[in-house]
Amino acid sequence: MSDVPPGSEVFSEADLAPGDDERRALRRALVDRIAATVAVIALGLWAGGLIALGACAAPFVFEYTPYPFSGQAMGLAFRRFDAIAMTCGTIVVGCEVARTLVSRRRDSQLVPRIRRALAIMLACGAIYVGLRLTPAIIDMHSAGVRRNVGAEGTELERLHAQAELIGKATVPGALLLIVLHLFTLKSALERLAEEDEALAPLPPGPTEP
Repeated sequence: MSDVPPGSEVFSEADLAPGDDERRALRRALVDRIAATVAVIALGLWAGGLIALGACAAPFVFEYTPYPFSGQAMGLAFRRFDAIAMTCGTIVVGCEVARTLVSRRRDSQLVPRIRRALAIMLACGAIYVGLRLTPAIIDMHSAGVRRNVGAEGTELERLHAQAELIGKATVPGALLLIVLHLFTLKSALERLAEEDEALAPLPPGPTEP
């Protein structure tokens, strides 16, 4: 004879297992967390490299290495780093795409939209420096142009100033992106609650204008 009181319900392991909605929310939360982690690593590498080259190495190379070897050496170093920066920028934008695809309410959230726009701007800056500024600077240094000496030197100074400005803007921008990635992470339960709220039908009866 069963010990279960009449009218009571018996729950099995299948009843306690996560439902389809919960499993989907768990998968989306996992993808979101992986994408955010990869983006944070890429941004840290990007910003750290800029600080190491621009703030630490460049001033001493230009001070203690005779011309024209100082400009050529730093130009080659930045050309190699530009490949890293453009790769990091591409990865960060790809992570933004992944986080956008798993977000059900992406159009109504301001902070993720700001995060995506900032990521695209930083990536475009890295591409501009890597494909336009650094090659031009290297060519001018190889041709013997000196900064602020003659018309070509003025142009070289202008290119250097542009590259420095983009680099100085990239470092705080990358750090801000790291904060925004961490700030916008959500657990599976939070994601499931948002989806339930987004998919919930309106209550019956007339709606107020």
